[in-house]
Amino acid sequence: MKKSTRIIVHVAFWTFFPIASALYKWSGQFGFMSGFFNKTAKTFFQILTENIQSLFIPPDIGSEVWTASNLFGIIFHIYVFIILPIGIFYLFYGLFIPKVLKNKNLTSKLIPTLFIVFAPFIFTSLFSFVTIAVRWEYAHSITITYIISISFAILGSLFRIFENWIKTEKLAKQNLQSEMALLKSQVNPHFLFNTLNNIDSLIKTNTDKASEMLVKLSEIMRYMIYETNIERVYLSNEISHLKSYIDLQKIQFANAELASLSIKGSPNNILIAPMLFIPFVENAFKHCTNKNAQNAIRISFSIEKNIINFNCENIFDTTQHIFKDGASGVGLNIVERRLNLIYSGKHSLIINEKNNTFQVILSIDTNEN
Repeated sequence: MKKSTRIIVHVAFWTFFPIASALYKWSGQFGFMSGFFNKTAKTFFQILTENIQSLFIPPDIGSEVWTASNLFGIIFHIYVFIILPIGIFYLFYGLFIPKVLKNKNLTSKLIPTLFIVFAPFIFTSLFSFVTIAVRWEYAHSITITYIISISFAILGSLFRIFENWIKTEKLAKQNLQSEMALLKSQVNPHFLFNTLNNIDSLIKTNTDKASEMLVKLSEIMRYMIYETNIERVYLSNEISHLKSYIDLQKIQFANAELASLSIKGSPNNILIAPMLFIPFVENAFKHCTNKNAQNAIRISFSIEKNIINFNCENIFDTTQHIFKDGASGVGLNIVERRLNLIYSGKHSLIINEKNNTFQVILSIDTNEN
């Protein structure tokens, strides 16, 4: 929340109480839908002015104005209705709750609890000792003080928690945008260069195939740069993007049966966060240890209503050394963080490595409710 916005919200919050009190008294002068033209009725601004002036009225009317009791009575009135609520509110808003949210230990919770129990009692007792005969009875003073203290402690706490929530949501959104940009920038440069080289070779031997591959590459780049700048995309578009990527990978390794993609169910009309699956597929191609085998990489989607079940497997022989540039690992970490932020409690991610197979099983509930 911007500083200017925060100031406006706080000013509006404190302005609400005197205005609401004056409105209540002003409307109380009239019956239901009648009496609004009563000449004897006080205006709203007259009542508002009287409410403010009432803070400075000496409580002991029968004595001289400048007696000690009257002075302490006025101070006590200002303390209860101005100093106390503002002080309690901002102690919890600016000091106690930030420490509780930061530390979350027993001590950070114990201090504000002890304060709200003893501080109002001590201050009110001191004031009431002087003004007990002219303001309120002691029990009434304590009751009013605790009602105000507890109320504004809760309000100050809620304000801070709400602002922290807004800040957290804003940061989470910024992180998602940053990580999305990072994910886009991590299109494997080897894949891009090799694809361009392969297309260049095809131009000499098979111009139609070269043209087809060039179109697929342009579709991949256009999709990643222009069509994923929104929170949700259609699953059918994501799958089309994967198909183009797989086709380009196949010409790189000259194995038409290298990878298979199967889809069960309809991907139409299902919205999904963009680029959730491509890092897993890219990882499978990068770390597959036998790119000459048939169906060395197996990718499948099973769609049931709002549930997407994604499975990606590749041959992975742990005894073979594979060059790793680190990009894929970072991409997978980004996807995991995005899943935790976007689909918290609504997804399941399992990564297995057994029997010379590396497997990713991802299930996502896309229902927004």
